[in-house]
Formats: sequence, C-alpha cells, structure tokens
Amino acid sequence: MATKNLPSELVDKVQVVDRKSDLARITGVDDGEEETVINLTVKKNMKNGWFGTVEGGYGTDKRYEGKFNISTFTDNNQISIVGGANNTNDLGFMDSGRGRFSSFGSSGGITASQQLGLNFNLGKTDKFRVGGNIFYTHTDRDAESATNTEYRQTGRNEFKSSTSSTRDKGHNLRADLRMEWKIDPNNTLDFRPQFSFNNRNTQSWGESYMYNNGFGGDLINSDISKRFNHGTSYNASGRLIFNHNFPSKPGRSFSVQASYEFSDTKQHSTTWSDIEYYLTSDTEDNDDKLYRFLDNHQWNNSVGARLTWTEPLGDVKRGNFLQVAYRFQYRFNNANKDTYSVPLPEDLTGFTPVDFSTLPEYAIFDTDLSNRFRNKFGTQELQVGYKKINSKYNLEAGLVFSPSSSASEDLLNSNRNIPTQWVWNVAPFARFRYRFNKTKSIRADYRARTSAPSLTQLQPVADESDPLHITRGNPDLKPTFTQSLNIHFNNYNQDSQQAMMAMLRLQYSQNVIVNKTVSDPETGKRETTYANANGNFSGTGMFMINQPFRNRKWRFSARAMASYSSMAGYINGDFNRSGNLRLSPNLGMTFTCDVFQMSVNPTYSFNMATNSLPNQENLYTHAYGFRTDASLYLPFGLEVNTDLDFDKTTGYSNGFNSVSWLWNAQISYSLLRDKSLTLSVRAYDLLGQKKNISRSVSANGTITDSRYNDLTRYVMFGISYTFNTLKNKKRPEMDNFDGHPGPPPGEGPRVRGGRGGMRRMGPPPGH
Repeated sequence: MATKNLPSELVDKVQVVDRKSDLARITGVDDGEEETVINLTVKKNMKNGWFGTVEGGYGTDKRYEGKFNISTFTDNNQISIVGGANNTNDLGFMDSGRGRFSSFGSSGGITASQQLGLNFNLGKTDKFRVGGNIFYTHTDRDAESATNTEYRQTGRNEFKSSTSSTRDKGHNLRADLRMEWKIDPNNTLDFRPQFSFNNRNTQSWGESYMYNNGFGGDLINSDISKRFNHGTSYNASGRLIFNHNFPSKPGRSFSVQASYEFSDTKQHSTTWSDIEYYLTSDTEDNDDKLYRFLDNHQWNNSVGARLTWTEPLGDVKRGNFLQVAYRFQYRFNNANKDTYSVPLPEDLTGFTPVDFSTLPEYAIFDTDLSNRFRNKFGTQELQVGYKKINSKYNLEAGLVFSPSSSASEDLLNSNRNIPTQWVWNVAPFARFRYRFNKTKSIRADYRARTSAPSLTQLQPVADESDPLHITRGNPDLKPTFTQSLNIHFNNYNQDSQQAMMAMLRLQYSQNVIVNKTVSDPETGKRETTYANANGNFSGTGMFMINQPFRNRKWRFSARAMASYSSMAGYINGDFNRSGNLRLSPNLGMTFTCDVFQMSVNPTYSFNMATNSLPNQENLYTHAYGFRTDASLYLPFGLEVNTDLDFDKTTGYSNGFNSVSWLWNAQISYSLLRDKSLTLSVRAYDLLGQKKNISRSVSANGTITDSRYNDLTRYVMFGISYTFNTLKNKKRPEMDNFDGHPGPPPGEGPRVRGGRGGMRRMGPPPGH
C-alpha cells in the first residue's frame, strides 16, 4: 500500500532486505525466523503535510469499488487512514478471522468487502515511540464449486462428483500495537499487545454422487446436505521484551521475553444430510437421514518466557560469541464438542432444513459423538550456539535441546484420556553466509526440529461431521522429526544491471503423520485415522536471471524451477509412496522507452504423479500459456494499458481441461495542471473466458479436480484524485528520520511468500 500511494517525490530510498525476526535482532540469538522487509526512507526536509488518494468506480454487472488513503507527516510523527468498499474480490486488509473456525465453506467465489483502518507512528524522538495498526474488515462471499474426485485403490477405483454453494459473511476487527522505549543506550523495552474479534455466519449446500470404476459405473451413494454455522471468537495477547547491554563488557547482552495469550471461540452448527446407499444388501439400511445440532466451544490460555545471554569470547573485535537461550511455554486448552441428534418429522414430504439459533428443546445429547477435553501442553527449550562475525562471513552453529509434554482428559469418558506423554529432542542448527562483495553473497541454513502430533490426531474420538467420511485419532502416534537445508545465492551487477539468483531447498522427515483411510465398497463410507511413516522427502530448485541489453531498452529474463517430493501414505489401508515432479521453465522479454512499454512472457509447466502400488498408473498434466502486456503514456495525460493471458491445460478429468484467453484493457486521462484528477475506463475479461480450475494429488491416492465461480466480464468507469501538501522546509533535525508509512520503525511493510513481479493490469486484487 505504501509503494502504491506514497508520492514519488517524497521517497529517497527503497530498500528490500532479508532479515531475522525482531526477537533475534534484539537478543542476538537466532530463532530460525526470517522476513523480507521493504524499507522506505523519506527525503530530507519533506515531512510536514498531507497526501493521499481517493478513488471510486462503478461498472456493468453492478460492479463497484471505492477506496481512500490519507496520510499526514508532522515532524517525526505519521498517521494514516485507509478504507474502501468493493465487490471485485479486493480484500484489502487480510480477512484473518475466517481461519479461526471450522467447516466454514470452501475457498474461491466472489467477495464483497468493506474495510477501514488506522495506522500511526508517534513519538517526539526515537527514545520513546508508539505505533501500530487498527483494522476492520467485513466480507460477504458467494462461492460455488464443482469437484471431481478419484479415490485410487488396489483393484478398484471410486469416483465422486460433487457440487456445492456457500454464502459466508464475516466481521473482523484487529489491533496490533507497539511501544518501544530506549531507556538509555544500554537498555531497551519493547511491548506489543494484540487484540482481535471475529464473527462469522455461513450457510452451505452440497450434493454428491459416488460411483464404482468411473463416472459411468455403478452408483454407490448419493448425499444431499445443508449446513448452517455461526461463530464468535476473541483473542488477546501481549509480548514484552527487555534487553540490556553491558557497557563494561562490549558484546555481552542479556534479554528477557515474556508473553501471554488468551482466546475464546464459540461456534454452533446445524447439519442436515439425506444419504442414499444403492449397493447395500440390507434394504432396511439403505439410507441415512441425519439432523444434528453441534455446539463447539474452545478457550485457551498460554504463558511463556525466554531468557537469552550473549557472551563475547576474548576480544569482541575478533567477532567470537557464545549464545545461550532458555525458553518455556505452557498452554492450557479447553475443547468442548457437544453433539445433539434432532428427531426428524415423521412425514419428510416437503421437509426443509431449519437453522436453529439455539439448542432445540427436543434435541437428544449424543455421548458417543461428544467430548469435553482438557488438554495441557508444556515445552522447554535450551539453545547453545557459537557465532562468528567478520567482514567476509557470518557463522552460527549449535544445538537445541527441547523436551515437551502433553496430556488430555475427557470429562465425558475417561477411556478417551491420554496420559502425559513426553517428547525428547536434540537438534542441531547452523547458518553460514559468505559475502564475495557488496552485491554478491551465498547463504546456507540447516535446521532440525521435532513436532508433536496434535491432540485432534491423538484423540480416539470419531468425528462424524461428514457422515460419509469419519475421522478418528490415534493415541500411539510418535512425533515427527524434520531436517531442512536452504541454500540461496544472489548477485546484482550495478553497472550492467544484471540480476541473478539461485535457490535450493531440501527437506527430509521421519515419523511423518499421514492419513490412513479405508473405504467400505458397499456404502462408499470412508474412515480415516492417522499413522506414522518414514522417508518423506522434498526438494525445490530455482534459477532466475534478469539481463538488459546494451541500450537498456530491451530486457531479457528467464526463470527455471523444478521440484520433486516423495510422500508416504495409505490407499485403502495399503502403504503407498507417491512421487510428484513439477517442472516450470519461463522466459520473458520487455521493451521500455519514454512513452511505451511492452513485455511478452511464454510459460509452461509439467506435472507427473507416480505411485508405488501396482495397477496405479502415472498421471501427467501440462499447462501451456503466455502473458503479454503493453502500456502507452502520452504527454498530454492519456494512458492506455492492456494485457492478454492465454492458458491451456491437458491431463485433467473430463470437463476440467481448459483453454482460456483473458484480455483486460484500460484507458485513462489525467486532468488539471498537476494531473491530480484522473478519469478511467477499465474492461476485465473482455472475451468472457475466465476459468478457475485446480488439481491436487495426495499420497493416499486421492486426485481432486475443482472449479470455482469467479469474476467474469465487466467494465468499470472510475475517477481518482490525488493531493499532496508536503512542504520542503529546511529542518536539519529531521534529516535522519526514516519515514515508515506503515508499521513502526524497524517493521516496515512485510512481504512473505510473494509470487514476485508486478503487473500493470490483470485480474482484480486477490486473484
């Protein structure tokens, strides 16, 4: 948002850097977390005034959008107000509240949203500053999907065709605040409270049919279902970090971190299923009509602390350090799942599912499908490491000793109790970075970690939320041990403007927790539990180069990515190892001059899926395409943009292979002396061929092809106004201020998991 809305004349520097987490930077002890940060530095003496943008638009098919971003700088203080409303899938601030609830529908669809946010960074000097964000988002999502699923098994395959529709509405309020107090040059106090409130209401409908050996085979079962969900969630947390440097011993430091978190999530659901079985020999047991009310309540308390000590070994100028850290965390989780059977009317003719806002008086409590767990988790971690720093390389290496315990008690049935289980782990870690010069470096990171199974995976309780797919935990599961190695090479030649990057990521896991599913051939019912398996491996390699020609108007780019994974699983109870190979080479050519820019990027990707079990054929899918865009800038304020995407896929199930052309175009004209008022017309998907298709392949032999509804052709008429009152005043005391129109100093807008690159036109944000 900052890069889109800051006036270009305000920005002095743009830095994009990889750095360790805030905790690692404060304490000096590596915690394995890293982030990519964009740091924008405001020009000297331009920090007093207002600037911002207000935009609005309305189009065909009742599409609309409006947004504003208003910021003010006063000396070293900054306040921004942002907001908007649209029905073009632009979520603005992330709708993070949805993930707190279960069974709230699928992804995809068309979303209308409204957002309002406040961002501030205040303080007279850098000694004491307060900042943060307060965001509110409301979303209304309408999703429809069609899915073909193939369950591969030894000797036979099952095929499921399903359709669904979901209406999902939610409110999300989130506050992330920060207070930083530099008590003196040797003592720093950092406090970060967070709060969030989420409310969601969902209504979903689904219909599915399962067949034997192809969609034209024998019909096994059919299921018509409807579900109503209502949920409310609160979350509050705080983290306090104190760091002390010893002036009498340069390089020695001590820090304390303390944290607390509380969450409370309530959700109640009404589910209705009408299931027919067509192959059962018992005619009296060939259907299931289920009406249930589910009342779920989870509340958690978590407390933790971390102590760290950094000690120089000998003269601090030699760059040798000993690092020691101790961390503990204790979490108490309460999970109630009360399931009630609702008696069905004797006459089902014309029967319509009812959304019960409260528990019906005539509902019957089902002890077998209910549970009230009290879960306890405890973790300790001792990290001892050596660190070497000099002008050419940095080296960190050491060991992490981490014992953890978990226990669970069911207040309804003591047979489901899980006694205290301990997991003991000793894992090495190492990080090495070598700098050939200021622009060329190579970095390697190795880490090993142990992750315990979740209590859901451990608890031997049947979850029959989906009557045709029942899941049950396994209390004998072992923790997973994972080793990972990341190597990253980066080089940028400033004279030639050539950029080059190479990356290799390897991961190997033992005692991986996998699904173990068994299917009943007569009813098609599937029951899943969990098991441990060894030898999961994945590897990804990527190489990218960006090379301009001598006149700098033409630029060539190329990227090649290859990945392979070997995953363990079970197909109808039989062990299977699946392999998945993906290759995706891409090329690009860009021409740029003062008034015109154009790029062409052909794309291709290949996927191959294999299985170790006999009679399981390999799967091959291909995706061909290209992307091209062009922009024309005329000196009197006229701008024309267009882009064209072509995609073709082969290898999917019937009805899911696709050929599509996606063509977008925009024309805009800027008015007034300073070009601050802009009128525009934007056309999206002019050919009306937008499709949204995906495929997933799992180690248990399940292949899923899905298609979701998406935005299609529309035309948007828009207007925007930009204003700027920043003044260039000579105020030397402000020259060292790094302006952050986002989080407080040191935070910056964070970019994690980005796909890279920016396009002038394309699908609406979020797609």
